[in-house]
Amino acid sequence: MRKITFFFILISGLCFSQDSDRFAFELKGNSFTGIGKNFIADGTKTFTGFGAGFTGTFYKNFGLGIEFNKGYSEVSDVSVFGDLHSPQLTLFDIYALYRYDVNQKLSVEGNIGGGFSQLKSYSNYRIEKFTEGGNIFFLGGKALYSVTKKNSLVLVAGPRFYFMHTFTEMDDPKIEKYYSKAILLNFSLGLRLCF
Repeated sequence: MRKITFFFILISGLCFSQDSDRFAFELKGNSFTGIGKNFIADGTKTFTGFGAGFTGTFYKNFGLGIEFNKGYSEVSDVSVFGDLHSPQLTLFDIYALYRYDVNQKLSVEGNIGGGFSQLKSYSNYRIEKFTEGGNIFFLGGKALYSVTKKNSLVLVAGPRFYFMHTFTEMDDPKIEKYYSKAILLNFSLGLRLCF
């Protein structure tokens, strides 16, 4: 993980050193809703939380991004999710992006990437938290609207589909699929500071 982060910072520094307006830091609010037939869609309510990320664009509006997202929810069905409460979703994303400038104020951005997930829940019967780790793959898009003359502050909103696979082992393949794979629809709204 340290090698990936170091590689991203090194490439960013080399690619972005020529223009100062190609970096961006983003803060946003998030919602994550389980869709389909899986334990998150059936067992939890919508996760709401926050996110922060860093992006950089280089050759012909292609770029890279790194992001941290956190969401909080409640259990909606104990028979599916178990006798747990206050589930928390943590995502760490690394992705490639492409930005298309519609005009001086409006841009659209597509992104594809992957990363790591952690689902942590609490129990009334044990001190330790119940934690599941996994991998994620995602596809998404964003609309960017500049609220300043020099495009230094940008309003950002968009959806993203997360395909999550947790490390769960069960004897029945159907039950294992139900508890190890989930699709999440994410919607985010935030501000991006470009420099």
